[in-house]
Amino acid sequence: ERTMMTVFGQRDSINMSHTVRSVSFGEPYPGLVNPLDGMHKIIDKGSGYFQYNMKVVPTIYKQRRGREVHTNQYSFTEIFRTTAETDRLPAVFFNYELSPIMATFTETSRGLGNFLTGLCAIVGGVFTLSGVVDALIFHLFAHQHGPSGMTA
Repeated sequence: ERTMMTVFGQRDSINMSHTVRSVSFGEPYPGLVNPLDGMHKIIDKGSGYFQYNMKVVPTIYKQRRGREVHTNQYSFTEIFRTTAETDRLPAVFFNYELSPIMATFTETSRGLGNFLTGLCAIVGGVFTLSGVVDALIFHLFAHQHGPSGMTA
């Protein structure tokens, strides 16, 4: 009977370095971030176990044209323990839990009226601020040089 320890020897000699290329739970949608994608974990010395705990949230993404994408997104926490800290064998674990709450994202765009209103507010703010700065500079200059505008 061969056990893992007879094959690999000491458990500290098992290197659990790894790269997570991709983890997803459904069809992608614009702006979706899969936080584990491209994760690199390197162990230079010793060994240990990694545990990724993922919380999967059912998600509906509603596009402007009416198409709905039923998918999932997730967040995660990770735990790493060396073999010296625990009595466990080296490993990489992926655990997931489905959330009872669903997220819905609706793709929208601003109408022309909203865009023009925002643009007018920005332009008006710039004019107001420049008027305040101009008045402040004028009063400071007039105070330093007296009422005639000449230095005393």
